[in-house]
Amino acid sequence: MTFTEKRKAFIDRTARKPGGKTGVKMYSNPKAHFKGFRLIMDRLNLSPEDEYFEIGCGGGQLLGMALERVKFAAAVDHSPDMAVLATKNNQRHVKEHRAEILVGNAEQLPWADNRFTAGASANMFFFVERPEKVLSEIYRVLQPGGRFALVTMGNGLLGKICFGWLYSLRTYSDADMRTMLRDAGFSKIEVTSGYSQVCYAEKPH
Repeated sequence: MTFTEKRKAFIDRTARKPGGKTGVKMYSNPKAHFKGFRLIMDRLNLSPEDEYFEIGCGGGQLLGMALERVKFAAAVDHSPDMAVLATKNNQRHVKEHRAEILVGNAEQLPWADNRFTAGASANMFFFVERPEKVLSEIYRVLQPGGRFALVTMGNGLLGKICFGWLYSLRTYSDADMRTMLRDAGFSKIEVTSGYSQVCYAEKPH
């Protein structure tokens, strides 16, 4: 196996598409992600009337936080091992038919138009190869007035030094993120950056 192939396998196993014993262990309790999860929960201000969706659910911890507040939640991940782990971590809600966890593609979400009132994505957007397509799918499955929150790697120097080169992350300036969200159709767009970039937008009524 070449260096490039080994690097790709490492990136997939630990971050882009976690799987196997290493991926399951890492995402059983991803402590480094919980700050981003809390930022999303604070921004969405979920209620019992909400129906929520998540893209790239990993081990399902953010999904579990949402399920404490909403009447129904659905999630998709392109890693079968992560979908299994997220189901295990939210098995009570799945058995009660309050949660749906699927293997799928963010560029072709497995849900109907105008299905959800709120949605989120945490720590996966930097791997998305066609961000405009993913944002258009998010817009499609949200109801008019629906809210969306996104946490991703900021475009600052610290993130690039720590992880950008190693994981080949795609990062965007705040202005570029606002433009992509606006081009997808969103309004009431807010984008702020530190180590993480936090984005919020709504689908117009």
